[in-house]
Amino acid sequence: MTITTNLKKVSRIITIMVLLLSVLVWDTYAQKISTSPTRMNFKVEPGASGRGKITVSNNSATKQGFQVNFGDFSASVTGKSQFSEKGVQSRSCADWLTATPAVFELEPGETQDVSLIMDVPSDSAALMARWAVAYVRLREPELAEKGAGEGLNVKVNQSYRFGVYIFQTPPSATESRGEIAGLNYENNLFTINMKNAGETFLRCNSYIELTNLATGVTERITTRGFTMLPALSRNTVFTIPEETPAGRYSVLAVMDYGNREEVEAAEMEILIPERGN
Repeated sequence: MTITTNLKKVSRIITIMVLLLSVLVWDTYAQKISTSPTRMNFKVEPGASGRGKITVSNNSATKQGFQVNFGDFSASVTGKSQFSEKGVQSRSCADWLTATPAVFELEPGETQDVSLIMDVPSDSAALMARWAVAYVRLREPELAEKGAGEGLNVKVNQSYRFGVYIFQTPPSATESRGEIAGLNYENNLFTINMKNAGETFLRCNSYIELTNLATGVTERITTRGFTMLPALSRNTVFTIPEETPAGRYSVLAVMDYGNREEVEAAEMEILIPERGN
């Protein structure tokens, strides 16, 4: 029993050390390699093409090789990006994208502009908003390896990649609408469940206003802005400050999604109990 327990402890320690080493290596690469911008917006008509540009910089002291390819992403209800192979998401536009150059090398201090071309088909698939991600991956610094009867063979390191979010909105998709689908208060946390009910990408800000029903004192709590994909939902969670006095409150929850004429709002009464010492 003791031997088994010790082996488990050693295994855990080794796992933690490997994870820490991976994080340190990744942080090192992230500081030495950069891409810009981090997101790109296309508004291409069905049957037409659009062009964008990303810039890759090698700020390291060694020669680096790169490859650009494409995949899909979505977002969880907590707002965390979820990445997958291209063609997995129903709203993917990864197959519409190409990169030039797709494979290149950079000496220390060099930069490379990469053209991203969006070729939109002329069928009904082009009538809704779609999205994808462009990956800039580190690879072996040799541009090509020749084998017997073989052509270009690129070794890509799948562990280190930098993503650029790609958004394609057809000009005909103009409905911009956000909805508050629900409110919840539990364990000192106030949650707004929001939905993108339109056909455009929403850049949202949300906040709550706590009004003490006994004193009339109002306090606003805000969060950072975020992007919502069409047809998806997101929860924004607010922590009620510990110093907020106990009592009954009216909570106004606001979702500002960039519409100059209106915002989405909902109201709920909550009881903040006495905190223990």
